[in-house]
Amino acid sequence: MARETLPRALELMFGHEGGYSNVKTDSGGPTKYGVTHKTLAAHRGVKSVTAGEVKALTLKEAEDIYRKGYWTQSGGDLLPVGLDYAAFDFGVNSGPARAVKVLQALVGVVPDGNAGPQTLAAVEAYPGGAARIIIDYCQARMDFLRSLKNPKTGFPVNGRGWTIRVTGVDPKGQWKEQPGVRGNALAMLEHQPVKTPAVAPAGGDAKAIPAPVNPWTKPEVILPGAGAILTPAVLSGSGPVQWALGVVLVVAVLIGAFYAFKRIAGTPT
Repeated sequence: MARETLPRALELMFGHEGGYSNVKTDSGGPTKYGVTHKTLAAHRGVKSVTAGEVKALTLKEAEDIYRKGYWTQSGGDLLPVGLDYAAFDFGVNSGPARAVKVLQALVGVVPDGNAGPQTLAAVEAYPGGAARIIIDYCQARMDFLRSLKNPKTGFPVNGRGWTIRVTGVDPKGQWKEQPGVRGNALAMLEHQPVKTPAVAPAGGDAKAIPAPVNPWTKPEVILPGAGAILTPAVLSGSGPVQWALGVVLVVAVLIGAFYAFKRIAGTPT
């Protein structure tokens, strides 16, 4: 759907993300056009960039980053018009994998973070059709945002801006109601003009990304690893058969720990 939706999606997203910012309530750190310093460094193939380099980021380079690193990964080239924009904006705010996982959970597909034919089939079969799934998906996004409890970077300090961004409604009633992601996604579905969002109160552009999980603290990794250490002791005794069995068990538990580590490390909670 990129040819039809992406230019408008970029215009709307930049309306939400705005220019340069570097505030404590934004877990992304130095950010411009929604591009964090980590994302910019990865795009340029360098270890890190300075706040000054982030501030000097051009709109053209930001568009290139979003086209290459967010649109497709969020399902933009696969999903129906309107939903593609909603998933893209979610991906910019919380990471493409998270945007796809929330959609997959909504439509009843195993949430692996990779949008493919199975996800598309479930989307197309969703009860109520395209408009219903856009509404429900935006609600699921709000549920995710509310789950971010960090008092310094989560919903307690950024919730108002995030709510306006997604729903267009100010919880405090001080801002005139606007379409938000939900309203503009529905307008795209109906091929209606979309409105560039007004600058929302602080928090609308803050990155809504959970803290990374340390796999080494997870029982799925610790217990197999401990088993690998303890198995030879348990099986200690005489005889080559017993020791051969011990070696097989050690290899098995280590393989289990390895795949548990990979799965947890790649899946934010």
